Amino acid sequence: MNTYDWERALVPTTPDDPIYPHPRLDFGAVGGPAPRSYRAVFVQNEYVQLVVLPDLGGRILRWTDRTTGRQLFYANPVVKPTHWGYRGWWLATGGIEWAFPTEEHGLIEYRPWAYRLIRDGVYLRGVDDRTGMVAEVTVRLEQGTSRVLISPRISNPTTEARSFQFWANGMLTLSDLNAPSGDLTFALPVSEVIVHSTGDGSLPGPGGRMTWPVHNGRDFRRYGEWHSYLGVFAPQAAEAGFAGAYDLQTDQGIVRVAPSSIRGVKIFCLGDLPPDLWTDDGSRYFELWGGLTATFWDFASLGPGQSVSWTEYWYAVSGMGGYTWANAEGAVRVTPLGDGAEVAVETVQPMAITVVLQRGSEEAARWSAEVGPGRPFRAVGGGGGGPWTVRVIGPRGVLIQTP
Repeated sequence: MNTYDWERALVPTTPDDPIYPHPRLDFGAVGGPAPRSYRAVFVQNEYVQLVVLPDLGGRILRWTDRTTGRQLFYANPVVKPTHWGYRGWWLATGGIEWAFPTEEHGLIEYRPWAYRLIRDGVYLRGVDDRTGMVAEVTVRLEQGTSRVLISPRISNPTTEARSFQFWANGMLTLSDLNAPSGDLTFALPVSEVIVHSTGDGSLPGPGGRMTWPVHNGRDFRRYGEWHSYLGVFAPQAAEAGFAGAYDLQTDQGIVRVAPSSIRGVKIFCLGDLPPDLWTDDGSRYFELWGGLTATFWDFASLGPGQSVSWTEYWYAVSGMGGYTWANAEGAVRVTPLGDGAEVAVETVQPMAITVVLQRGSEEAARWSAEVGPGRPFRAVGGGGGGPWTVRVIGPRGVLIQTP
């Protein structure tokens, strides 16, 4: 990978610096890009291929949906330092990074993480020298499913209580152009979001609230409405348990499902920021964040010897025309069409299902189908009165029930 020579520009810090002992960066001393080799761990099943880079913060650098052949992550052609992040510099590399133990990309995404191969995945471990806290992340694929299991474990081996944050930041495109298309849409099951930062003067400032999805007549489900840079938190999404995005042009999407106790969900779009801030070829991306705390202004705490762990699921969907509800078993779209509704269902593993469309208390349609990753079910049904709901029944009972 072409990599700027950023190591030569590292500046040691002193104990009075809030990021000590992590270094600052002298941008004027950064050398130009040149090819550099990195160790890569490949994890693959029949539906997913992941490429993990232990040398760059243990990030998942690439994610290929093998049912469509599409690369979901932003593939920056250079590893380039930017002026963003808690340290005042950050490597805009792409993929999913682990932001720990602070907000804004954390402190240790630039450092090598220890790793070892495990069955169906890889175990990663990073230590923050500032706090002494340890972040462990297990990335695993289940055979026969399209789910990526991400299992963080944060521990405090020190003798003092420590405050921290942990976020998984996915830098995505979902398109073949290495940039989001104008038909990208966001799936957030919330009624309002909280602004983190924005360059759009018509929107509330940091900490302000916006109605979602429509605010002042603008539908922010559509990527095209994010004219200037904008980051929003959506902690209400933790109650529904999912968040994600879907590109209607490529018919490709991504779903993140997490326990309700993991309250952080954030979307960030670059708007009209110039690409030379993070790359050399004009490519762009958007960010989907999931975190332990609700916002960057909230911190978790661990006492001496304590730890916290959880598992979240990320998976790709395609051919659905978008989705409106999801859980760890699959995603559903319900789109009203006059007196009827179009339904789409995709599950994370192949199976026979029964799809029941209801309007109010009345059953409007019932179908049997064979579905799985990259093989969604789609149909139109109608009748009755009231709100539309869908129930997906699998071999072991109800898989998905929309509200």
